[in-house]
Amino acid sequence: MHAVVSIEKRREGDGKNAALAAFAGHASLKRVVVVDPDIDIFNDEEVEWALATRFQADRGLVVIPGATGSSLDPSAGKDNVTTKWALDATLPLGVDRTPFTREPCLRARKDPEG
Repeated sequence: MHAVVSIEKRREGDGKNAALAAFAGHASLKRVVVVDPDIDIFNDEEVEWALATRFQADRGLVVIPGATGSSLDPSAGKDNVTTKWALDATLPLGVDRTPFTREPCLRARKDPEG
């Protein structure tokens, strides 16, 4: 029910359009994250890093209430109506990526002794 999409952005708005295309192509999707091509979509840490460093909710969040969802989603109810959401985690056009280093995501671990 979740997807990560990589695009080569040519215009502002391409990230949102890619997310909408993903929703149109697979009705069961509930969340779509759109990233730049330098992010490995199969690596959860890289996707989380892109969200942490490239996503701004005021301009990159798309919420679609009242959409048809998956019958596998118990939160959608019997009619399978859900709220879908997309996150555009692409850099704005013209931003130089080179000065940004990738720091590993922090993980909390339970103390095995405690």
